[in-house]
Amino acid sequence: MVKKSPTIGWFEKLYPNTSTFLLPFPQVQGLNSSWQWYLKGITTPVLRNKIHPYYGTYFPTRFEHLELFDNWLKHYEGAKKTAIDVGIGSGVLSLQMVKHGFQKVFGTDTNPNVIVGLAEFMGNTKLSRKIMLDFGHLFGKWDKQTELIVFNPPWLPKTHDLDSLDEAIYYDEKLFPDFFKVAKERLLPEGKLVVIFSNLAEITGVTKEHPIAKELLEGGRFQLEKCFKKRVKKASNKTKRDQHWRVLEEVELWILKNK
Repeated sequence: MVKKSPTIGWFEKLYPNTSTFLLPFPQVQGLNSSWQWYLKGITTPVLRNKIHPYYGTYFPTRFEHLELFDNWLKHYEGAKKTAIDVGIGSGVLSLQMVKHGFQKVFGTDTNPNVIVGLAEFMGNTKLSRKIMLDFGHLFGKWDKQTELIVFNPPWLPKTHDLDSLDEAIYYDEKLFPDFFKVAKERLLPEGKLVVIFSNLAEITGVTKEHPIAKELLEGGRFQLEKCFKKRVKKASNKTKRDQHWRVLEEVELWILKNK
């Protein structure tokens, strides 16, 4: 009804039986941006094809951690029969593993839009036979042992009640202990556990505790094989947000193995 207003396909897709919507303008802007990303796709430097994130799905806007993971996959010499991607999100890590020869990747997520969106994105293509999806917490229904477990968790500790999008950014105090406990059961004896993280919480003063370092020190389940780090590009000069800490930020790729 509003002259020159954009056509936002999410309304028809998610609410086919509703014809009238009254929304605050910022929400309309967010919905429109999300629709454009979904429709046109988003390019990442580690994949040949674009990703098409569904509404409410977290997707990467910086790529240093994906480049670290891609470089590690290039040199990975272990078995490539199966892998588990805990918290699959927009699917980039799973798509990277398929690109580098993994036969089956099992992906889980607690966000239903992630599962619906990736299932729609893959359709009946070969990808749908290589990437299996499950709506569930941590490892979901996947109870078999695997050669590789990959986890790109939230990088900041929780400071408030979380909604579904917040859960992709903030972690609660149970997340890492629960993850490492089950990961120990799911990892084959010679398997690798890859955790992608950042020093963001430490350099911004949110916490002094590093959950992966803590697990290695106290958990008694895994030992460190290697930790790769990469500096994050400094913030754009166009941003008005104070991001002086970006000069100190590093993304981390932790490679762990069974003790």
